Amino acid sequence: MTENLIHVLTLVAPSFLIIAAGSFYSIVSKSDPDYLIQVTMKALVPAFAFHQILQMQIQIDVLSTVFLCAWCIMLGCGLLAFVIFRGLSLPIKGLYLPIMFMNTVNLPFPILLSAYGEKAIFFTLSFYLASILGVFTIGVLIVSSENSSYPVLKEPVIYVIAAAFYLKYSDTHVPSVLTHTLDILQRATIPIILLALGMQLTQTRLTQIKESLIAAACRMVGGFLIGNLCVWAFHLEGLARKVVLFNSIMPGAVLTYMVAQRFNTDSDRVASMILISTLLSILLIPLILLYLD
Repeated sequence: MTENLIHVLTLVAPSFLIIAAGSFYSIVSKSDPDYLIQVTMKALVPAFAFHQILQMQIQIDVLSTVFLCAWCIMLGCGLLAFVIFRGLSLPIKGLYLPIMFMNTVNLPFPILLSAYGEKAIFFTLSFYLASILGVFTIGVLIVSSENSSYPVLKEPVIYVIAAAFYLKYSDTHVPSVLTHTLDILQRATIPIILLALGMQLTQTRLTQIKESLIAAACRMVGGFLIGNLCVWAFHLEGLARKVVLFNSIMPGAVLTYMVAQRFNTDSDRVASMILISTLLSILLIPLILLYLD
């Protein structure tokens, strides 16, 4: 247990250091992260998605089952939060985003790679694709004006994902100059997302700790219970089962803060929940790894 905890802390330490660097920079420079958010949402995230899909080495039939599990977990956590929020009279629609959409990149990728090898990355890409698609469709609809799908149609990442899948499975040649350019852009995505979160956290007071803890429980405990139901229902075994259950307890996605910030919907609460759930994941990750062995 102790060795696993030390190993996990070593793996997640770079993410926390980048968040801390963003916080320090914001305190020193008093900069507003809004412009950085716009650049990330419009350029870096689409480039990241496009590049990852083109590089993906996994059959579509294998991808689909794990992809379906990811959607079941996301929607199930959203439904659980809806019931709890209604019962507690908490009209906080922004918190649905980090509850439904888990961190599928900067925590799962390095840890799963270290624990299970490159094959695990192919499975966890299903969660990444489901999460990023969900954020920019259902997520945007939740935090934008009611009954309005227009913001979804304005998100470039939706068209980029569609184009990437077409190019990937139609065997269309993609010029190397384009792939190299996208590779450079996608490498910057995760660090800049983390820097932006760190900058926002310096402007956020943790005054909604109770709400954040409730939301974190919906995301992580609820996700784990629904994840177990999914692997039972779809008869998943081996590495696919491990990847589904591991991703089911991941903290709220940093990207959801950016969406909430962009649409000015409970972004402080979203940032608070992401911070608390990420800190809790330091304890939960070694426990889930022990459970999966």
